[in-house]
Amino acid sequence: MIRAVIFDGHKNQIQEVPIPEISDTQVLIKVKAVGICGTDFAITNGDLPSKIPIILGHEFCGEIIKIGKDVDQLWLGKRVTSEINSNIDFNCFYCQRGIYTQCISRKAIGIDIDGALAEYIAVESYLIHEIPEKLSFEEAIFIEPLAAAYQAFQMMPLNQDDKNIAIFGLGKLGLLLLQVAKSHNLNVIAIDGSEFKLKLAKKYGAKHLINRFKVNNISEEIKNHTSGLGADIVVDSTGVPAVFNKIVASCRTRGKIHVKSTHGIETPINLTDIVVREITLYSSRCGPFELAIKGLKSRDILVKDLISKVISLEDVENVLSNKKLNRDTIKIVVKIEY
Repeated sequence: MIRAVIFDGHKNQIQEVPIPEISDTQVLIKVKAVGICGTDFAITNGDLPSKIPIILGHEFCGEIIKIGKDVDQLWLGKRVTSEINSNIDFNCFYCQRGIYTQCISRKAIGIDIDGALAEYIAVESYLIHEIPEKLSFEEAIFIEPLAAAYQAFQMMPLNQDDKNIAIFGLGKLGLLLLQVAKSHNLNVIAIDGSEFKLKLAKKYGAKHLINRFKVNNISEEIKNHTSGLGADIVVDSTGVPAVFNKIVASCRTRGKIHVKSTHGIETPINLTDIVVREITLYSSRCGPFELAIKGLKSRDILVKDLISKVISLEDVENVLSNKKLNRDTIKIVVKIEY
């Protein structure tokens, strides 16, 4: 038996469960670290539907201790992370076009099927990626969200007029998006209510900082930094519905809005303003793990400062029962001891 945190639709509790069985195409991973994500809070709060009961956790890494008979023996003992979209059929409309993250049959780890807030997890071998030795397990849990940050820019083509980007929300994803934006030579306007996070944004190269509690009108403040036009690109990484129309107001005419965080909550949108000012709306979710691993390995993307706290598996229940994180908290990492 192993320890796992089970969400029963009301609360998360640590329980003993059997070690997962693996199929011929799967690997068994001894979990070393898991990131607590906004998605885990959204499921716990009832905002995002999921399988019930379920083991949450989709940002994880560990060591392969067992492999199925159809898996290359070289994977045994490797330090790995895993993509989250499992049960891929490789045959549907999207798979035939290489868009495996949108497979009609896909099931998301930690949402539709059991996740990694446990001592062991079984995953399909086609999902795994080796972690470079120079990356700690705590750093490696950022591979999945960093891949999502890269995906935002792959889905949203940039042109010569795109010089300023405003990022609403400086959680883990917002601060990763900031660093990727800098790699595209964009001037970053960072918006948040935490002075601690704003200081980090400055460290990572943000040109302008806006504390949402200290300005009367965020969109006007952004226009002050963009020759009165508004930002060329505005990214929502807050997951807060009430923010979205401020984002629309902060975008210049014929600019771009990219939605990165929703957490399953319906959002009111000023469609008239979007249509009249011909704003283009983009969205994205999972992204290229290889690119994220490369960014972390080269230290082009820095994540150590994003780790707010390292906790044990036994502490997860208390963290998720708080409904939301402290304003200055960025990423809580669960380190699993055996």
